[in-house]
Amino acid sequence: MTGTADVLRFALRQGPLRGLLHDPINVDERVPTTACLPPRSARADRGRPLPLGAHELLAATPYPAGRAGAVGAGGGQRVGAVLAAAFGPLRREPSNPANDHRVTASVRSKFPVHVFTVPAEGPAGYLDPYRHAVVDLDPADAPAPRPARNDLNIVLAGRHTDLPTPYGVLRCALADLEVGINLRSLLATAELFGLRASVRVSGPEVVRAARLVAATGPGSWSAPVVVTLHEVGELPSAGPLEPVGGGALDAELDALLEEETGHPSLAETAAAVAPRLTGPATPTGPGRALPELPLPGARKADQDWARVWWNRSAGRVPRPLSGFSARPVTRGEDCLRDLLAWAAAPAPVALREVAARVRVTVVPQRLAGLPTGRYGFTDGGLRPAEADPELPRRMEALFGYPLTPANDCGIRHATALWIFSADLRTLVEDLGPAAWGLLQVWCGWVSHGLTLGAAAHGLFARPARSFDEHRLADLLRLPEAESPVFLTACGATRYAEPMLDLRP
Repeated sequence: MTGTADVLRFALRQGPLRGLLHDPINVDERVPTTACLPPRSARADRGRPLPLGAHELLAATPYPAGRAGAVGAGGGQRVGAVLAAAFGPLRREPSNPANDHRVTASVRSKFPVHVFTVPAEGPAGYLDPYRHAVVDLDPADAPAPRPARNDLNIVLAGRHTDLPTPYGVLRCALADLEVGINLRSLLATAELFGLRASVRVSGPEVVRAARLVAATGPGSWSAPVVVTLHEVGELPSAGPLEPVGGGALDAELDALLEEETGHPSLAETAAAVAPRLTGPATPTGPGRALPELPLPGARKADQDWARVWWNRSAGRVPRPLSGFSARPVTRGEDCLRDLLAWAAAPAPVALREVAARVRVTVVPQRLAGLPTGRYGFTDGGLRPAEADPELPRRMEALFGYPLTPANDCGIRHATALWIFSADLRTLVEDLGPAAWGLLQVWCGWVSHGLTLGAAAHGLFARPARSFDEHRLADLLRLPEAESPVFLTACGATRYAEPMLDLRP
């Protein structure tokens, strides 16, 4: 699937043609998945424990202008703090049937993006968030994209089989979206801790990263993104880790992973991933993951980065309901300022051509005194297009899982709705077949920025692809050639409960 027509057809099947060619997605949460299962070669008993207390360093760093700076005597400790803060588990919500929550949002909390480390010398590693360690890969001589001396490569790749099988080919887009979310989390945390980074989304290093990921065991993988953290110095020596796995459950999940890797939809997915692995190298600039924000007013003077990380949520409801709840709240100009700044922060250079072809439409409600309606997002600000106080309610009617006795949907009460749309045909024809996957990565990048901006003001941010593309395009008066490709809803939850802190 290297031609533009094939990629466009695949993209349309996951978007505007989804409702016509596929049955509605119906996931049985009782069916086991491979979520949280480390790859087979990442279960060794040697590696490097991550430092404890990364969240305490963030707690001592005021939001938004503070920076954590250096940690410990060496760069290795700082890298460990970055990995723990960017990807580690945050909390367990007792009545939530989903997996433990992390800083990043994920479909049904499956967290399909896996994180690998590659030093200049020595074995590559796998970040196991529950062992709180980077585990040496076995075999240690697997192919790997080696960085320059004193640098460290971080490889982000999504395992499609971790997402429920009923998603079918949609797992390709969702994995790329979550790679973009995790990329923003990593770069934001690296900036907080004063580490310089560069990003590669195609080229020889990405190809070597794909080989490394494929060598870890069965699974269908997204095209990796390689982030180089510069001048981190030598890593701590590896030592023994507590043994993990190896029982009947691992054997059952390994068998499931082998079976799911052969699912027919993943053959198409592998073909759609291929253009990212055959294209030329792209520019490596990292962009700016953290926005430049003025000092907060007195009302938020006690806000810190750990609290922002902790507040990250996609919204939820109590069991046995599904979906997410919201309640009407009013937020001021400081909240709008933060959301706009997080959304406008420039993405890595390799994503900017794609970003320039995406229209962002914003629907605010009870936000900074703006009339509810449709606004264009350009040059970091909002441009009014149409006032419509009923627009959020009408958008909720187009959502994939509507308000029912068994499901809640908070779109009607959202504080701000962000909709990304693009002319997919022109995008793929002008920028090549790799552009569709990079579009998903960019959407994830912006969505995670909105997540953190919302969290600073006590709001959730829910990334979503579950909507009727045709009816939503009509409602937003998009040009005929454009289709909505992603949506992020920010709002205040009306459900909460005591939570267990999982941060080591």
